[in-house]
Amino acid sequence: MHLSRTIAAFLRRDFEIATSYKVNFVFQLTYGYFIVAVFYFMAKLMDGGAAREALARYQADYFSFILIGAAVAGLMQASLNGFADQLRMGMTEGSLEMTFSCPVRPTWVIVLPCVWSMVFETLKACVVIAMGIVLFGADLGRANLASTVLMVLATVASYSVFGLLVASMILVLKRGDVLNTAFSAATAMIGGAFFPVELLPPWLGFVAQALPMTYAYDGLRLGLLAGATPVQLLPQLAKLLAFAAVGLPLAFMACTAAIARAKRDGSLGVF
Repeated sequence: MHLSRTIAAFLRRDFEIATSYKVNFVFQLTYGYFIVAVFYFMAKLMDGGAAREALARYQADYFSFILIGAAVAGLMQASLNGFADQLRMGMTEGSLEMTFSCPVRPTWVIVLPCVWSMVFETLKACVVIAMGIVLFGADLGRANLASTVLMVLATVASYSVFGLLVASMILVLKRGDVLNTAFSAATAMIGGAFFPVELLPPWLGFVAQALPMTYAYDGLRLGLLAGATPVQLLPQLAKLLAFAAVGLPLAFMACTAAIARAKRDGSLGVF
């Protein structure tokens, strides 16, 4: 089966499942409003001195800064946790072995069910940003769409490395929650999701420079708030794509090996 038709089939399946629960679908799509409202009032408490200096490169206030962090956090979490969540669901429902029997490459069975969640999280991010603009006056008038799209793709690719590795661990060890939890905490704490990394202590700032999410948040904010062009975002894009170029082949190899081992051990559908 052609890959594009396979992706479309998985998307159609997950879309129909999601929209079959209409109230839940609408709530998931719009609940970000409450998060935006909380951050709007938090922004009014933000100390002006050091924060203004750190935010100057984005040409934005703290609310616009944190709006982007809150909006794209879900997409990043979907890239990180989506593969593992789909595996757990398949193991719990007892459908994983049946899915692996489909005429699709085994690694795609892990990857493709997450496409819908990433599409949906992107849609939710757009809704959250729109709410921030309409209801609270966030200024995204300089946003560069091309830069934003490139940064989103590079972010998903780099984050998926960790997500696939965790999925591989779950297939073999049936546990990967500790790694996921630790990495998610690092994303929120030192990756720049909720405050500029310049405000971190020097040693934590050094650690932040080694994490891909730091460049993801930085590039997305520069593209959406300061209107940076793709050329101006080459440093951030290059770091994310280099990480993905090295990490994704290794992650796919790990998934292939994990699937083969689980099949050999007869533990493919065991959680």
